[in-house]
Amino acid sequence: MANKKFSQFDVRTNPANIDALVGYEGLDNIQIDPADLIPEAKFMVTGSFQNLFGGSPGIFGDTLEFGISAVPASNNSSVLSIPFDCTITDASVKWISSTAVNITGTDTWQVKLYKMNNASGSTSVAGNYDAPIDITGILLDSSDNGTFPGKFASGLNIDLSAGDIINISGVETGAIATSDGEMEMTIAMVPR
Repeated sequence: MANKKFSQFDVRTNPANIDALVGYEGLDNIQIDPADLIPEAKFMVTGSFQNLFGGSPGIFGDTLEFGISAVPASNNSSVLSIPFDCTITDASVKWISSTAVNITGTDTWQVKLYKMNNASGSTSVAGNYDAPIDITGILLDSSDNGTFPGKFASGLNIDLSAGDIINISGVETGAIATSDGEMEMTIAMVPR
């Protein structure tokens, strides 16, 4: 270590611009990566899919309602405005209805993320969104028939930027019978 007083060191405020912090452990000189001192700040957002499989309004399918006790209206589409740069890392859903899922044959229900490409446009116009991104692992199919599924997706890497506006929808293929069933969804994100 240089022969300097700590008060003579240059001050830095951004850990990303520091290679290592140094110190002592007994008689050993050590260095620590600043990233190892700052825990990952994960936060979660929850919402509910209501009246599944064509029963609830949504321009793409069953729209995730982000507000607590949100009641969808036929001419609205719920969205989430992203206030800072972040990455979706995990997601999960749980069937919360008293009757089991009824999906047979080749029918599927895939949860997808849609980003608006026109932040000042209507949330209920499909043309105001980019192509969807599948939320890998959040899919219902005939293997879920007669169950009360919980699905978990980890290792996702979906980057969002400050100002992005997203819609999360469950999109059906086939002809799943309309249900008053509900699913709850949790999305985990980390700032970047």
